[in-house]
Amino acid sequence: MFVVHGLPHDPTDHERVIGWAVIRPAPWHLVGVFATEYMARKELQVRGDGYHVQLGSYKLGSQDFRAFTFEL
Repeated sequence: MFVVHGLPHDPTDHERVIGWAVIRPAPWHLVGVFATEYMARKELQVRGDGYHVQLGSYKLGSQDFRAFTFEL
């Protein structure tokens, strides 16, 4: 799995960083966490069906990624 160095820490949990992830929900596959949506979408182009880009919080050294949800 790929994780960009220097991602900002999640202000609610310093063991986590905030970034753009390329994921497949089922079966779970966290491809990587990127600094920008653009970089994540470039990776998405080579992954195929079933993968998504989401902004969220990633626990360093794990497979734990929590997508942010937004309500307008």
